[in-house]
Amino acid sequence: MHRQDAWTQPEDDLLANTVLTHISSNKTQLAAFQEVGERLNRTPAACGFRWNNTLRHNYFDEIKAAKDERRNNKSSSKIRRTNIETTEETEINYMNEIDKAIGALNNLRIEFLNMQETIRTQKNKINELTIEIREGRKEYNRPIASEDLDTLLKIIHRADQLGFPKNIQQYKEEPAI
Repeated sequence: MHRQDAWTQPEDDLLANTVLTHISSNKTQLAAFQEVGERLNRTPAACGFRWNNTLRHNYFDEIKAAKDERRNNKSSSKIRRTNIETTEETEINYMNEIDKAIGALNNLRIEFLNMQETIRTQKNKINELTIEIREGRKEYNRPIASEDLDTLLKIIHRADQLGFPKNIQQYKEEPAI
């Protein structure tokens, strides 16, 4: 008599291949039992029982090869992870250096704009002074009070032209007694 829920060879093969794949890819055997149970409409416990009591003993070499593959994958994964971390650190360092360079360039730009403004202001002053010199408005060798002196001299000169006497003493009024 044959059991209704007996395992077939294709089901055993599916269970064995799935468990070996999970071992080599660093997944648990329990996950393999769950996956096969869903596909074969069996419980994960039934799959685990079948693997541990019947099939596992027939796949000793394959289990060892899967574990070796897992170890190799872990080593290369660590190397990859280390390389990724090193690459990320390097990228962060580059980004920090780029940020510093951008900050320095912004400071230089601001300094350049300030210098341009100073140059523009100085050019305007030079142009104004050049025009004043050409027009003769300023005499740069005279003392500060020279404008008042100029005005006084002009008044005296005008008085001479109008015929005012040079000796103002004669026009002084005698004090009233």
